[in-house]
Parts: sequence; C-alpha cells; structure tokens
Amino acid sequence: MERMDKSSSGRFNHRSKKGSVPGNRSVEWMRAMVLRQWRHGDPVKDPVRNIHHAGYFLDKLLEEVGASGSLEEKQLHDAWAKVAGDFIANNSKPESLKRGVLVLRVVQPALRFQLEQMKGKLLQNFKRELGEGVIKTIVLKV
Repeated sequence: MERMDKSSSGRFNHRSKKGSVPGNRSVEWMRAMVLRQWRHGDPVKDPVRNIHHAGYFLDKLLEEVGASGSLEEKQLHDAWAKVAGDFIANNSKPESLKRGVLVLRVVQPALRFQLEQMKGKLLQNFKRELGEGVIKTIVLKV
C-alpha cells in the first residue's frame, strides 16, 4: 500500500496511494492547536455580536449621572433669569443641574449671602417656573 520513492535529494519519501504524506492530519491538527494557543482561544464565529453602538448605553449612562430628562442649558438660563430677576441673573449663572441639585456660581460673597437667605423663595419660584421636583435644592459657589 505504501511505497517508498527516492527524491532528487537522496531521501526517501513515504507516500500513500493517494499521494499524501502519512500523518498529514496530525500536522494539521498540531498547526491548529498551536494557532489556537497563540491566539488565546478558538477563533470567534461572530466577531461583531457583542459590539453595540454608543446610543445603546447613552440613555442609561445619562440617567445614572442624573442628566436624563433634565432641562437644556438654555431653558435653565431662561428660567434663572425669570426667577432671580435681571440684576441677580447678570451677576450669577447656573453652573450645573444634577439629580435635582442646582449649582449657582455668583460673583461675590455678599451676593452669595443674599441668595442663601432667599433659597426658599427661589425654590418656590423654580417650582412655579419648571414644575415640581425638577430642582430640589440650590448650592451657591463664589
């Protein structure tokens, strides 16, 4: 069944009837095993199955940081101008609104003190302007 052929180099080649090298399957198996170890596992059948677009996670991420369903910056600035009046709105500005906490930046400590005294009235005005529960507390920074 097997025959030995002498090649031009003087070596004998073992060939089966079909002309393939005996043990060729073991060579293919060994090559596949080495490649699998080198690549740290089997090749992935569907490489894009766990890839998602950013929009898939964006809503959940915004909700976690307290930014989902909140006001746009322009709406917040407009509401602040109506609630505080022109003078106070020109000397302070809303810095952020997260989870119902409005952070206001003021230009001087005297204005900060005045606004601290007016927090209750400001919160009432915000409730009237924006609705219940949008702004729960106000933090003032110089």
